[in-house]
Amino acid sequence: MKKNRKTLIGTSLVGFFMMNPVLASANAAQVEAKLQSAGNIVQSLLTGLVVLVGVCVALFIIIKRLPQADNPHEKNEVYQAIGRVAGLVALAAAIVWLLPWVYGLFV
Repeated sequence: MKKNRKTLIGTSLVGFFMMNPVLASANAAQVEAKLQSAGNIVQSLLTGLVVLVGVCVALFIIIKRLPQADNPHEKNEVYQAIGRVAGLVALAAAIVWLLPWVYGLFV
């Protein structure tokens, strides 16, 4: 009985896809659009991860070093470190988006 049921389901699915070829195969434009969408999602996730790590590092620097910074020179060093972190986050986020674009220029 189970074998008959599986055969019936398999035959039904094959018949369904034979009647609707659009569901069985996609053209190149649909595949390219889905890959582009997936690439954008991956880029967004990587950008979010870079920003999250940058915020954590900046908060770590502020929590560890700023309360001990009574001297204006020490405070300046803390602010410079936070500025470096912000610059590196911006650079890393730009690389995440620019690298696929540059690759696309040569392909």
